[in-house]
Amino acid sequence: GIPFVPLVARPIFAHQLRYKYLEVGKSDHRKMHAQMIKRLEDAFRAEGDTTTKFYLSFLDDNPRPDAAAIQALNEGASKIIVSEVFLTISNHTAEGENQIKELDIEETFGIPVEYTGPLYDSPTLKSMFVERANANIGDTDKSRVGVLLVGHGQPDEWDVEWPTETEQEISFRNDVLAILADDGYQPENLSLAWMEFKEPKPAEKVEQFLQNGIEKLLFFSAAISADAMHSQYDIPELVHEAEYAEDFPIVNLGAWNDDPIVIQAIKEKIDALMD
Repeated sequence: GIPFVPLVARPIFAHQLRYKYLEVGKSDHRKMHAQMIKRLEDAFRAEGDTTTKFYLSFLDDNPRPDAAAIQALNEGASKIIVSEVFLTISNHTAEGENQIKELDIEETFGIPVEYTGPLYDSPTLKSMFVERANANIGDTDKSRVGVLLVGHGQPDEWDVEWPTETEQEISFRNDVLAILADDGYQPENLSLAWMEFKEPKPAEKVEQFLQNGIEKLLFFSAAISADAMHSQYDIPELVHEAEYAEDFPIVNLGAWNDDPIVIQAIKEKIDALMD
């Protein structure tokens, strides 16, 4: 939320940035992904698979996808499946794929490399949102609950090069809203919002729900795989910009995280590529 500044003002910018990090406290992103991959491995072991190995990698942290692939080769992999734990086909998925493809693994070593693709088309992942919403409404009737799915968003100029990012993010969330409506939630109390670059912003939709007479609000960081600065701070801050009574119940249902349904959705993508 801090606008970028000219060079002469960088010291002030650095001070503001440090203050923001201290205010937020920490990001659970790396820790949560470590929990996710452990649960994924446990799911394979529970089915009797004792040989498949699992490697965690990040685009913006170590180990990178190419380093993880090299480790897998060094440990005797006969096939590599890259599980792309993103929502959409975007510059993120392309970056990870390019890092691995530059190794020429198939041509050099004869080891097949396959990519699961992201999870925008996973019915299982979509069902997670309904299960989690139902587990958190308490005694409130579904007809009096508002559900907001907050997407990340990207600049319009990026949509020219990566239209799948926005298209798939919208389509996925609309499918989730349709499932929620079929489950008994009221369509007028279900909506999408964006964290940045696009409209509407979360507070606008929250206030519309309140005008409809909802008695509880649930919101998701719908496109984020594991808790991070966005789901722990940025999106909640935007939601709470709405005007509402101090005691009104607002429940942050967070990112996907290591929910068993999420792990199953990831596993299904991998299973489809297993021999």
